[in-house]
Amino acid sequence: MKLNDLFKRAVQIGIGSDPRGRKSIEKLLQKQKDKMKKLEGKEREFFDEERTWNPYSDSRIVAGTGEEDVKALFVGIDVETQEVLLADRLRERGLKIDCLMIHHPEGRALADLEKVMPLQVDLLALHGVPVNHSEAQIRPRMEKVWRAIHADNLFRTERTAQLLGFSAFCCHTITDNLVWELMGKTICKKQFDCLDDIVNAIREIPEYTHYAKKGNPPIIVHGTGSGRPGKIAATEFTGGTNGPEEFLKEQSLAGVGTILTMHATEKTLEQAKEHHVNMIQCSHMASDTIGMNLLLDKLSKVEKKLTVVEASGFVRVKRN
Repeated sequence: MKLNDLFKRAVQIGIGSDPRGRKSIEKLLQKQKDKMKKLEGKEREFFDEERTWNPYSDSRIVAGTGEEDVKALFVGIDVETQEVLLADRLRERGLKIDCLMIHHPEGRALADLEKVMPLQVDLLALHGVPVNHSEAQIRPRMEKVWRAIHADNLFRTERTAQLLGFSAFCCHTITDNLVWELMGKTICKKQFDCLDDIVNAIREIPEYTHYAKKGNPPIIVHGTGSGRPGKIAATEFTGGTNGPEEFLKEQSLAGVGTILTMHATEKTLEQAKEHHVNMIQCSHMASDTIGMNLLLDKLSKVEKKLTVVEASGFVRVKRN
């Protein structure tokens, strides 16, 4: 399967699990198409045409032409220069590797990370948070993320892959959508008597089991094991990166009792304590691994001969 085709399939899979729904995504993409038609000169030159069909600015092909045949993937949660060198060393030893499949964004995908964050507004709206509140609160956070990333050396991994002859693509929000959907079905929609029961249920998911045995289990970062959870929400699994701390208060006012998160900042934890919201921090690497596995399961149905080299925090778990 050509890399372009594989990646476009991944985008459609991400859209299928997006909290905003397919119709909203189609409207968003149409607006980008209309915008592009009106642009001229330099504005047209610098416009990112991928925004007309791919709603995930943090997920894209970052190395290669897209015409490469892909059957053997080197898959990692974080793939930076050292992992690219590892892939090259493995290739020298005879291991077949066609392409690097990366979770956390690199290159242009990292440069545009903040552009996916408005997804969080729609996600919180599903739990009763007014969109006008969360839109106002997220803008300063988006600007802060953009300023921080803007100063980074963004293209090291991309260039290393190019020099060593690897194609590469990032699947960040695409796979975060998939794990968000799974956590909703597996945990959030079920009834639990206490937080300990939630932790135990999370730990039964294979990727969390694997990481728990390695000393990286899901943990209660605020609340007690015997405490009642109230309404459970996995509101910190997708949308690029952590939203503003003010979101915690908004969720409390909307009736959320327990938040499932991949990683909680200290400021967010302070807000959780102030507003009496329980927080369970699921293993970040395990959560990202789930999303990548779910995507690979779906891609494997299209490319039957797809093989995977597990690296950089990723462990392959196949589901029916």
